[in-house]
Amino acid sequence: MKAVRLYNVRLRLFRPVLHMLIIVCIFYVLYKLRHVTDLIPGVQLPIPVINYGETMLYAWIVAIIFVFIGIIKRLYELYKPVQKYFQTFSKVWIYWLITITFIAYFGQWFVFFFGISRFIILMGSFFTFFALFFFDQLWNYMEAYKHKNSTNKIIIIGSDTLDSYKAIEKIKKWFSFKTEFITSSDLGDIRLEEYFMVVAVGSFQKQFLQDIFEKVRFTHARFYHISEWFFLEDVVYSPENIDNIVALEYKHSMLDGWSIVFKRLFDLWFSFLAIVLFSPVMLLIAILIKLDSSGPVIYVQKRVWKRGNLFTFLKFRSMYTHLSVGDKYGGKEASNLYKNLIKSASNIREWVLPKIDNDPRVTRIGKFLRKTSLDELPQLFNVLWWTMSLVGPRPHLPDEVRNYETRQKRLFSIKPGITWYAQVFGRDNLDFEDEARLDLYYIQHRSIFLDMYILFATFGVVFKWK
Repeated sequence: MKAVRLYNVRLRLFRPVLHMLIIVCIFYVLYKLRHVTDLIPGVQLPIPVINYGETMLYAWIVAIIFVFIGIIKRLYELYKPVQKYFQTFSKVWIYWLITITFIAYFGQWFVFFFGISRFIILMGSFFTFFALFFFDQLWNYMEAYKHKNSTNKIIIIGSDTLDSYKAIEKIKKWFSFKTEFITSSDLGDIRLEEYFMVVAVGSFQKQFLQDIFEKVRFTHARFYHISEWFFLEDVVYSPENIDNIVALEYKHSMLDGWSIVFKRLFDLWFSFLAIVLFSPVMLLIAILIKLDSSGPVIYVQKRVWKRGNLFTFLKFRSMYTHLSVGDKYGGKEASNLYKNLIKSASNIREWVLPKIDNDPRVTRIGKFLRKTSLDELPQLFNVLWWTMSLVGPRPHLPDEVRNYETRQKRLFSIKPGITWYAQVFGRDNLDFEDEARLDLYYIQHRSIFLDMYILFATFGVVFKWK
C-alpha cells in the first residue's frame, strides 16, 4: 500500500515537469513559425530580429514561473484532488500572463537585448492555456481510471446518530477511489493504515476522534472530519472544501505536500554542502580518534526511526571500544557497566534519558567531540540516505523508547534530526518530558524557515560550550 501511494505521489511530481516541457515546446514552435513571412495569407509580414538563445531562455523562465505560481495556488496537489480545477487553473494562467508580460517588457535591453516577440508572447500564452488544460483533462481521466483499479481505498466512518447520508454520497462521487462505509461501532480492529483516506462524518466523542488520529498519525492516510470542531491534542487543523462540504483535515504537521518536497531538497542541498565544507575537519577528527584509542572511527548503532522502525545511526566514536554498548563493541560487559552507571549517583538525569556525569567510558578526544557536537557530523550521510533530517526529534535507542508514554510516541510521526527544537532551548539540561513537549511543538509548527532558525541557533548553542 505504501509503495502504491509513493508511486502516485511521484507521478504527480512529474506533472509540473511535463507542463514545463509543453510550454517550452510551444514557444519553440512559435519561434520557428514567426520566421514565416506569410502568416496571414496574402499579407507579407516583415521578419523581425528574433534571437533564438534569448527566446528559449525566456521560454524556460516562463515555464518555471508557471509551475512556481501553480504550486503556490495549489494547482499541483500531491495527495488529493485540485479544488475547483478550472477556476484554479484560470487564476494561475492569468497571474502567469501578467508576470511574463512584465518580465518581457522590463527585461528588454537588460536580459533580452533583441527583445521578445510580441507575437510569441501573445500566441504562446493563448496556446499554453488550451494545451495545458486539455493535457490536464487527459491526465485526470487516466488518474481516475487508475484509482478505480488500484488498491487505494477510502473508508468513511459514520456516527450511529447520523441523520443524512448526503455528505457521504458527495464524498463517494468527489473521489475516484474505492469507498467503504462503516459505523463507529464497527470500527473495532480495522487496520486504518491500509486506507488512503479516512473520513469521519457526524458527531463523535472527542476521545473517539483522538483514537482514530493516533492510528493514522504514523501512516500515509489522510484524516478528515465533517461535523463539529474538536481541539484534539498535537493536531494541526486545515479546512478543506469537498464538493461544497466543509471538512476539517487533521494533520500532525503544518508541513505538507510540496512543503515536504522543498524540505527534502533543502536537507539534501545543505547536508551535501556541509559534507564538502567539513570534510577536512572530519578527516582530522578521524585521525585524532585513531591516535587517541584503538577501534573504529565511526560508531554504528540502531536507533528508532519514523513510525517506530529502526535505522542505522552514525556518529564519531567518542568512547573506548571495549566500553561501548553493542555486540560489535563491548558486548554484555559494556551493557552491564552502562546499567550500573545508570543506577549510580553519576546519573544526573533519571528515567527515559539518563545522563552520566564524568562518564568514564568517554575518551579524551571524545569529551571534546561531545561538548562541541562534532561527533554528530557523520549523521550528514544519514540525511543524504534519507534516514534522517537536518532538524527533527532526537533519535533514541530502542530500550529508551520502551519507556515512552503514548503521547511521547507521537515523536515518531516524522524523521529524527541531527539537531532538534529542544537542543536550542535547553541542550542536555532538560528532562525528557520537557524535551518531548518542545519537539512535539516543533512537529506541529515545522517549516523550512523554522528549520533554518534552528540550524543557525544550534551553532550559537554549540559555540557557547564550556
